Amino acid sequence: MFVHASIRDRFVEALRRRIAAAYGSGMTSPYLARIVNDRHADRLGGLIADALATGGRIIVGGERQGRALAPTVLEAIAPEAAIDHEEIFGPVLPVLTYDDIETVIGRINARPKPLALYVFDRDRARVDHILAATTSGSAGVNLTIVQYVHDHLPFGGVNNSGIGAAHGHHGFRTFSHERAVLQNRFSALPLVFPPYSGRAARLIRLAKRFLG
Repeated sequence: MFVHASIRDRFVEALRRRIAAAYGSGMTSPYLARIVNDRHADRLGGLIADALATGGRIIVGGERQGRALAPTVLEAIAPEAAIDHEEIFGPVLPVLTYDDIETVIGRINARPKPLALYVFDRDRARVDHILAATTSGSAGVNLTIVQYVHDHLPFGGVNNSGIGAAHGHHGFRTFSHERAVLQNRFSALPLVFPPYSGRAARLIRLAKRFLG
């Protein structure tokens, strides 16, 4: 998540309070989901460890017991950290501060196109600029995930994040093949097949006159 430097502290504190309200601290919450298997839990643990080894810091969470991983917020992520290049698929959120939105747009466009892009802003002109200057499979403004469950919106990626779109009529079109079938009943094409003499030559001259 890219957060403007002017609101970074307020954002982190609000996020800390929200996580505590929903899950408590550490491993205490009965609502804390488990990672699907040990392999993915170890993968997430490895991403966090690599982020810390390259200069990152944990500002919320970080505790782990087996496949239980507390919601974790990281900051000071180095460009070479693996978590800055891989899809996370877990309760880990890197927070990156910025001063100029063009820097954010440049970073997004320098990477493989994302499956989804979420923009939180009250400035409609800035939202429109971000959406126009980037490409993603889908986008949400002041919300997340909801575009995935909307009955009338296609869900899918673009380039690296996927090809085609699912859901409703869009899914039917994506996962079906329209077979083209054409029957020859009254085709005039044989009239212009070689040898080019007689009627064929006259038709060719007439076509050249009209087509220039």
